[in-house]
Amino acid sequence: MGIKGLDLLFLEVESLEESLAFYAEGLGFEVLAHAPEAEPPMATLRAGRLRLMLAQVPLAMARRGRGVHLFLTVEDVEDFHAFLRTGGVEAAPPADEGWGGRFVTLEDPNRYRLFFVEWHDEAAGPGGTLGLWN
Repeated sequence: MGIKGLDLLFLEVESLEESLAFYAEGLGFEVLAHAPEAEPPMATLRAGRLRLMLAQVPLAMARRGRGVHLFLTVEDVEDFHAFLRTGGVEAAPPADEGWGGRFVTLEDPNRYRLFFVEWHDEAAGPGGTLGLWN
């Protein structure tokens, strides 16, 4: 028995519609289900094998996003940055920070931090044999 990988991210969000637009229109996630009438209002999206569930829950006492960093692999970070800009998402140009990948980072409407990474070497990324991730 062991963990095989990350299949689903579940995020509580302040506005389902704003977050749905960010992930679907801004980042290109596929919308699988959208239930604004549910209690709480929810949506399920997909990017590759990853499913993302959004649930509209009023803001908790603490700031959302604190300590949460999502790393999503992209084939070409320069192309992905251009895609973001075309979709109206503001993001700084790709950067290298010495931990094995070139990335674009931004925050979603609820301040969850997203890193879109093109790994320099597959072995340097999460699950690889080199680098900071092991």
